[in-house]
Parts: sequence; C-alpha cells; structure tokens
Amino acid sequence: MQKEHTAVFIGHRELFGVDAAAVETEIKKLLASGVTHFLNGGMGRFDWLCAQTVFSLKKTDKRIQNILVIPYLSFHIEEREYFDAILYPEGFERYHFKEAIIKRNEYLVHHAAYAICYVTHSWGGAAQTLRKAKQRGVQIIHLNR
Repeated sequence: MQKEHTAVFIGHRELFGVDAAAVETEIKKLLASGVTHFLNGGMGRFDWLCAQTVFSLKKTDKRIQNILVIPYLSFHIEEREYFDAILYPEGFERYHFKEAIIKRNEYLVHHAAYAICYVTHSWGGAAQTLRKAKQRGVQIIHLNR
C-alpha cells in the first residue's frame, strides 16, 4: 500500500448534513487521480457511511481496497463484509484501549496522502485527527463546507 494511493476518512461518531452522494463524489475524484486504497477507523456513523460507499463502488472498480484499521483486538466490527482486510498495527497490544484509539488515528494519517473529512467542531478525536493530518501535509477534502 503506497501512501500516495491511499486515502483515509476522518469524521465524528454522529452524522448530520452529509450523505452518501457527497462521499461518493469525492471518492470518485480520488479514484480518477489514482487512489485505490481507503483506510477506515470503523468507529462512527461517518466511518460506516464511507465504508458502505467504498464497498458499493468496489462492485464496479476492482482496484479498490477497503481496509479497516482496528485499535485493539476486541474491537467490535459491525459489517466485516465491507472490508478487504482488517489491519491490527504491530505493537498496538501495548496501548490502553483509549490510547490505542489515538494511536490508530495517528496510524491512519501517517499512511494516507488524502483525507475525506466531516469535522464540524474543534474538539474531540475527529478534530484532533484532522489537525494531525494537516500537520503531516495530508491533502484535506472537507465535506461540511
């Protein structure tokens, strides 16, 4: 998985004001520019909307890889069939579960060149992850503007 061909999704647990069509439009733009791998944290409604959208697009574009990155082994996965792979990063067993979520989010932005984001406020995990993505030079695509 090459970083320049990888995108991540960053968003809140709750989802208001964005729909699958908006997500699909942005994913299609990324596909046209060569992005084929999509990393997902699987924790909120935005993540699951994105997982479903990528899964749907994969039916017509076999290049797409939909990858769930889990923070700990007991992580509950609602819809395994959406994903081509489930990744548990090496060394994550040493983190407490709350710290593992932060480390997983850092892993996501360290391994992606693009981020499709739905971040509406400046606090919480999504906002913190968005700040880290900006610091790392990830190209940000905002859905809530």
